[in-house]
Amino acid sequence: MSIGRMVEALAAEVPTAAQRAERLAADREYVRTVIGVDISDAEFDQAPDILANIRRIAASKVLATRRGVG
Repeated sequence: MSIGRMVEALAAEVPTAAQRAERLAADREYVRTVIGVDISDAEFDQAPDILANIRRIAASKVLATRRGVG
């Protein structure tokens, strides 16, 4: 496989800005529906990055487990 084809394949896997925006809007609407409270986009933007915090915690636990600490 040529480098050009590899780049094309990788680009096809990465969502476009429009796809990311659509997914973000859908995720926010889902959260609004599940918790039953209307949260504005501005309020979402001000909230801490919960997913990043979960990833940080998970990575920390994996590292601790690999080191035999956890």
